[in-house]
Formats: sequence, C-alpha cells, structure tokens
Amino acid sequence: MTVMEINPNFERYELARLLGGGKSHRFSHSVDTKIDKLEVRLKELLKPQLFYQTKKIEAVNNGSIHIEGGISFTSSNFSKAMKNCDEIICFIATIGNDIEEEITLLTEENYLSNAYILDSMGSVTIENMVEEFYQGMRDKYIAEGRKVTLRFSPGYCDCPIADQEKLFSCFDSFQIGVELTDSYLMLPRKSVSGIFGVLPSNMPVYNPCSECNKINCPYKRD
Repeated sequence: MTVMEINPNFERYELARLLGGGKSHRFSHSVDTKIDKLEVRLKELLKPQLFYQTKKIEAVNNGSIHIEGGISFTSSNFSKAMKNCDEIICFIATIGNDIEEEITLLTEENYLSNAYILDSMGSVTIENMVEEFYQGMRDKYIAEGRKVTLRFSPGYCDCPIADQEKLFSCFDSFQIGVELTDSYLMLPRKSVSGIFGVLPSNMPVYNPCSECNKINCPYKRD
C-alpha cells in the first residue's frame, strides 16, 4: 500500500456548480463573505490522505474483473473498460473527520447555512483531491508509454455498492482511518474510493457514458 499526502485546492466555481449554478455563477455578497471565512477554517480542518494499491488483473470475463488476491468486481461497464488492462489501481481518499465535527457543531448551534456551505466545500475539496491524484497517475503512466482508463467507483454506473467491501479488502481500514458501514457508506463521510485500469497506449479508453441513454446525469463524462 502506498500513502500519499495531497494538498487539495478548493475551487469556488466548483462550489457554485455543486450548489446549482454554472461555472460563471456569482454568489451574493453575504454568501461570498461566509465562504471567505469558511475557507480559512476549511484549511485548518483538512487532514488529507490518499491510499492506493496496484493489483494485477488476472482475468476479465462475463462482466467481471478478477484481480490478484481472489477479488472480483462485477460490472459490465467496468469490465469493458478494463478488458485491455493488465493492472488496476484501487484507491481510498479522505480529508479526515475534523470537518465532520465542525459541521455537526455548526448545526447544533443553529448556523445551518454555514454548516451547509462547509459541507459542500468539503465535497468539492475531496473530489479535487482525487482528481489531482488521478491526473498525476495519468501523467506518470503516459511518461512510461501507457495510459489509464476513466476512474470508477462502486455504486456508480452498474457496479453494485456492495463491491465497496471488496475494494476495502485491499486495505487495512484501521491503518487508513476510513471505515465502511454495514450499508457500505464510508466514515469519515468526506471520503472517496475508486478504481481505474492501466492499459497500453495504443488501446482505446472506453467511456460507458457514450452508450448510456440517461438524460441530465450529473456524473456524465464526455
């Protein structure tokens, strides 16, 4: 297992998008002031860590991906994406529990708008952190003459949320400080897990969104 410390950036335009505005959306003066103050606090609360494992892919067949250690992920879309891969990257990222405690405190003190904004800021930050990791790994493999697939997570596309347990079996949950509940939710809540494959540079990258008929899907990738 490899541990990475990534200093994620908080992007205000991503917060605007998450809250229902476009990339050029502008907040009111009062909301801008709250965000300015909460951004300072956010930086104090962040405890970012990312853990990843590189696993050999043993077989891809019948809508399943079989990796070393006897682990199999079940997904038609994932298996299509991984069919030309020889390795898979499994990762779990978190920004820690301090932000959760702050959100709870703000809620208990009836600062509900601050709690909501800080919660949204945390979501933006953990996604930024994972994307920074993904792009860094992408650049690394490009330099080696290979490339990576899109990244996927249990609970999205057609991968069952129960496969989260299989992904977590690649890690020591006590060591990484992220736990999985009986309903497959991660604690701390501002955590993200996922997988992506490594394939030869001459192979196409499969995007399941190109074959999906869902309209206005927030997770659609071009």
